[in-house]
Amino acid sequence: MLPQKNLQTIISATLRPGIYPEPGISNESFLESYLDYSCWLRVINAWQSVSVLSQDKAGKLERLAALAAFYQTAGLAVEDALSTCIAWAIWARDKNQSLADILARLSLRLVEPKQPVSPSYAEDVIKKFQTTQNRVDFYARPFLTQLLSVSDRELPKVFGIPWKPHPSVKLVPREMLENWNNLGFFMRESLVPLLDPKGALLASCYNKIKHGPQIMISDMATAARARGLSFEEGAMSELTVRLLLQGARTQETDIETTEEIRSAPFLLMNSANAKRWFFQHIVHTANALFIAGTWLYNSTYLDKKRSFNPALPEVQSIIREQGRYV
Repeated sequence: MLPQKNLQTIISATLRPGIYPEPGISNESFLESYLDYSCWLRVINAWQSVSVLSQDKAGKLERLAALAAFYQTAGLAVEDALSTCIAWAIWARDKNQSLADILARLSLRLVEPKQPVSPSYAEDVIKKFQTTQNRVDFYARPFLTQLLSVSDRELPKVFGIPWKPHPSVKLVPREMLENWNNLGFFMRESLVPLLDPKGALLASCYNKIKHGPQIMISDMATAARARGLSFEEGAMSELTVRLLLQGARTQETDIETTEEIRSAPFLLMNSANAKRWFFQHIVHTANALFIAGTWLYNSTYLDKKRSFNPALPEVQSIIREQGRYV
């Protein structure tokens, strides 16, 4: 079915129509694919960048490329996680909807709204998904924040997990009961990093690296010298990536400084810092989504049971190592 002896470079492949029309992607197969592979794609990608940063023999350009790739992946991981949680919350209201179609219609704003949203903001967004097939544009963090206003016992239900105090042994084996009883608390804690407004900076990271790129390769010592500041030689003199969040402007206004708004921040060229970020944020978030997604799958498809341990050996080794960094 694939081209034979073709000298052209091919970016993708598709199949011609067959005897029967191919069915759409089912929610069950979509979730299985997510839990087996998609949940971990950013993790493996980021780990490869961390590995390059940790190599003493890596060249200067290799390290700069790895640094840019790492923080770009970190931003994408946050957007992936927010999109997944939001899609599950929308799907929870009507599981006849397609998860893949819901995700295709999400148009997330990762910055903070200039004005407070209405108290019914989350409900209004969910209703749009139920009444229109168009793309829906909304602020991700205020949406999720409103969903978290319920108790820990009610929180799993928000994301489609029919939690109850006394589940059947078929759904929750005895050895998993403690995890089940604390599921709402664990889910709430896993969402805290995603709801941090500083996460908008990560969105800027991958956007500015992606578009252009809108970055400079520079060092902090040059900026300190231009401002008449004293500095120590060493790490500040090392070339790194500087994000141009406000075009050519390099310095924040007094108000921006007070509100911790960045205009041209430097990414830290530090492998230990990247490794901590990798384990404390990227791996932690992916693992939390994997566990919550497994509960979602097992409680939706009662005739099938998935393990709460990822099957892929490369993921297992990363999770085992995570304990040293959290």
